[in-house]
Amino acid sequence: MHASENIQATIARLAEAGDASGYTVDTFGQSEGCPLLGLTRAASEPDTSERHIYLSAGIHGDEPAGPQALLELLNEDALPDQHSYAICPLLNPIGLGQGTRENGAGIDLNRDYRHLVSREISTHAAWIEQNVSAITIAMHLHEDWESRGFYLYELNFTQQPGFSPQIIQAVQAHLPIDLDEIIDGRIAHQGIIRPDRLPDLEEGDPEAIYLQKRYGGLNYTVETPSSQDFNARVKALKAAVLAIT
Repeated sequence: MHASENIQATIARLAEAGDASGYTVDTFGQSEGCPLLGLTRAASEPDTSERHIYLSAGIHGDEPAGPQALLELLNEDALPDQHSYAICPLLNPIGLGQGTRENGAGIDLNRDYRHLVSREISTHAAWIEQNVSAITIAMHLHEDWESRGFYLYELNFTQQPGFSPQIIQAVQAHLPIDLDEIIDGRIAHQGIIRPDRLPDLEEGDPEAIYLQKRYGGLNYTVETPSSQDFNARVKALKAAVLAIT
């Protein structure tokens, strides 16, 4: 089967799983003929304990465990219904089909949220503007080819503790944690990178910074080590998501 046919089948499975679990499934754009999906589901009984959770994956095509983790969570209907969700499970389908970080035009989509050059990100940002009124917790599922263990970035400028310890505890049942004191050029502690101010990246804004600027709240970029077993990476990402619910 051609790679594009495989990706179309994956997108169809994501849409079917979302629909079966009670999500509204939107096609907010196209990437070289591949639909871009946005899924939303309101809390069953909104109250003070409700969280507005945003999840995304597949913005880098060479990081396949994230879309698979979200597909399995949707198939299992594993996300508690007392929270509301906005889910973008595969933001770079062409990259996933090609196994490349960038999209088909060679653009790193996770640096395009400042200027919105690509069709994928311009339509994604428009969908967010129209469909997402609040985000209290966002999680972006990524993988790192250079890391020896799992780690995460936490953007937390609130006065409340975040979920990083819970995420690390949940993940370490499946993957080693990167305990280096410097990860990706940044100070880390027990696998957690927590900047004291919002980073200003010369190459452009990633999704996490875009959402942090717009909604505040808590933002997590979680990274599994690509050298580890694929199924273990999927399980780790599922555990990370469930740790914030």
